[in-house]
Amino acid sequence: MNRIQLLISQIDYIDQMMTAKIENERAYIHNQFFSQLGSTYQKVSLAEKHYHVKNTCSPIARELA
Repeated sequence: MNRIQLLISQIDYIDQMMTAKIENERAYIHNQFFSQLGSTYQKVSLAEKHYHVKNTCSPIARELA
């Protein structure tokens, strides 16, 4: 019985480690996605300000129309 309890505790520990690793990976991917999204938004906004791109959904395009 003692050996079974030891194995169960080891499995629980491994489960906690894997859960933490998955959560860290999700947080990393989430941060990367929103970082790239913010960068893309800044590039589009800068292009609009220089009139290289006209985005019909943007506030700048509405002001120009």
